[in-house]
Amino acid sequence: MIIVPLLAIVMAALTPAAVIVLGSIDLITGHPHGRRVRVWLIITCVLLNEAIGAVVGLLISVRFLGRSGSQKWLKANYRLERWWCRSHLGAIKRFANIRMEFDNPEVLAPGNAIIVARHASHVDALGPLHACDIAGVQALYTLKQELQWLPAMDLIANRTPNVWIDRTPQAGSPMLGKIEKLAAGIDETSAGVIFPEGTFFTPARLEKAAARLAKTRPDLEQKARQLKKILPPRPAGFLAFLRGSPDADIMLIANIGLEHGGGVSELLAKIDLPTTLRMHAWRCPRSEVPRDSDDAVTWLLDRWIEMDQWIVDHSADLDPAP
Repeated sequence: MIIVPLLAIVMAALTPAAVIVLGSIDLITGHPHGRRVRVWLIITCVLLNEAIGAVVGLLISVRFLGRSGSQKWLKANYRLERWWCRSHLGAIKRFANIRMEFDNPEVLAPGNAIIVARHASHVDALGPLHACDIAGVQALYTLKQELQWLPAMDLIANRTPNVWIDRTPQAGSPMLGKIEKLAAGIDETSAGVIFPEGTFFTPARLEKAAARLAKTRPDLEQKARQLKKILPPRPAGFLAFLRGSPDADIMLIANIGLEHGGGVSELLAKIDLPTTLRMHAWRCPRSEVPRDSDDAVTWLLDRWIEMDQWIVDHSADLDPAP
């Protein structure tokens, strides 16, 4: 945990000199909008936000010494979580030129929903959390284990209801039981969140996913091959949510704006180009979801195909892949 705060302090101290040097290089190389300066500032802000979040988290521990787990302690960590999300989005908007918009946040209120969201970039992982913040709903996340190196995220996510996952849950995995337990806590003040694709879309990954379905669910292979922008959902985590929260509605969240820019290198390459990440949600009553697991997986893939078509229709004017 100490490495990130130390690195944040060093980068913050070097920022005045870095802005002069990198800004000069940007001008000489024909980047008047300051690409290198923006990269430096966004990395510095992310590290500072993590450092501040970790320090505040430790102060919360001191304040509630002997009372951890109380409602006031939990609310304090929820407030820190909302600050963490807003701070990162503010830095991304200010220095990376990425603005996040949500078409219809009202469908998230009240909660009592399982959010299944598209995952096309590192930035859109904050989308459901931002949407829940707007709607006044607490997000219960499934988080990939690799993110635990971020000190504030690690601290907050282990204090609020969330589950760390390895992104490849198998039938009978203890992790699925943890997701079921997480889902059992969903009520009108909260919503579960899962990104069932597991990773970012590429044509090669789509082909691999379709080939995998040919072996496990051959009846779904051709459906999966209809997809153009997203990968077919991996069902294990979704089914665990269904088992744990038998009354929650299903909320699908799509996003457009960061096509072909999911990885860090792609995001940094486009950092001086103004971008809007637009999100749109559909709420499906739980009564529409089949009770049988196989039928529920088919139902989700059908909804995924509809989401894919919405993405195709609304991203037609975006720049083609570089």
